[in-house]
Amino acid sequence: MPCNEGSSDGDRGFPSDITATPTPNSIVKKYLLRRVDVFRELMDLKLKGWENPKGDNHFKEQRIRADHAHDFGQRIFYEMMCQIGDELQNNSSDLLPLSALGGPPSVLDLCMAPGGFTASVLKRNRYARVCGISLPLSQGGHKIRLPNWQKDSRLQVAFLDVTMLAAEMDVPDIPAEHPDAANFLLDRPFYGEDFDLVFCDGQVLRMHSRAEYREGREAWRLLASQLVLALQRIRVNGKIVALLHKVDAWNTVALLHTLSKFSSLRLFKPVKKHALRSSFYVVADQVQPQSVYALQAVATWKKSWSVATFGSDEEYREYREDFKGLDRVDAVLSDFGPELIRLGRPIWRIQGAALRKSSFIS
Repeated sequence: MPCNEGSSDGDRGFPSDITATPTPNSIVKKYLLRRVDVFRELMDLKLKGWENPKGDNHFKEQRIRADHAHDFGQRIFYEMMCQIGDELQNNSSDLLPLSALGGPPSVLDLCMAPGGFTASVLKRNRYARVCGISLPLSQGGHKIRLPNWQKDSRLQVAFLDVTMLAAEMDVPDIPAEHPDAANFLLDRPFYGEDFDLVFCDGQVLRMHSRAEYREGREAWRLLASQLVLALQRIRVNGKIVALLHKVDAWNTVALLHTLSKFSSLRLFKPVKKHALRSSFYVVADQVQPQSVYALQAVATWKKSWSVATFGSDEEYREYREDFKGLDRVDAVLSDFGPELIRLGRPIWRIQGAALRKSSFIS
């Protein structure tokens, strides 16, 4: 099953997705438009925004600032992530209880830098232990901004590209002719450890140097890599917090439906930061990593990663098309649609309120 593929926040999915020829995205949107007032209002606001060049300029300027942030801008980014982490924990008072074993809680922070979520965790629980994985600076990763993190015995950080963990994906043999043959990793970071909470907060970095074949597939590879690691490191009844985009996108709907089979879900969207954007976090509680559904999901995500990493353009396209069968979309909405509406309403309400206050909605 392909994963959520990220988002350009210049989302032009409405109204062009509502076409005479049904697509997975258009079917989901029609389903929601017929049933959810707050979603219809949000789509109307988006349409007004796309008709105003100020909207494009707003997000373009944000991308430029993010791509070319110097030390001051990077510190602002760290502080923003701390604030999002604090808001998440205020919204989830039980996000990090004592470990199931009665000791200090353990956290795995994937795509950790600049470290805002870890800082928020340690502020709430000074005895928590945090293991992190972060893209090296030499490959375009962010700098870790946690004060004195190198000397903090509670922290352990592995610097690597999380999308290149071939052994974790059950691919021990790499074709010699592959453009990334020398870059795959056969180690399995933090293997054998169980964590109470896993953050999957990675986003594709535009400044990350990577092989050409990865460009159209990287968001998929990144999310699949994080989800596999999370499910293979989470403790029974633990929590996973994952960054996603566009509640109404078919990829997102399918992923939420899958997660709902082995965990209890709720969605969180920061009110103070990124309220305009389509991004949000899914908080999966009471995760059952050894359930049949979880094991099936991990196997599917590994297959997705393998096709995106080693498959030809044709193989990749065919795999994607298999996932987009319209009968499957209808079946998921029949089973999961009411729950999707319950989960999505607060997210659409927050984004709609932010758009109404924006400078490019007239």
